[in-house]
Amino acid sequence: MASAGDDEIWRYADANAAIIVTKDEDFANRRILASSGPVVIWVRLGNARNSARIEWLERGFPFMHEAIVRGETLIEIA
Repeated sequence: MASAGDDEIWRYADANAAIIVTKDEDFANRRILASSGPVVIWVRLGNARNSARIEWLERGFPFMHEAIVRGETLIEIA
């Protein structure tokens, strides 16, 4: 989905019970305004190597999982 537009990504995630993990604020805003749709994990980390981002996300996974289980639909990681 690397070349897909936001609408296509949103529809795919919603139809397939997928989670959108993004640095794009547009998805976070859309999740706030939408009455339904996929879970969005909004990653707000500064410039860093991909390996550092992956390591940070791995450490945060338990928090993200708990938030999803609680029914949160927008999870901000900063």
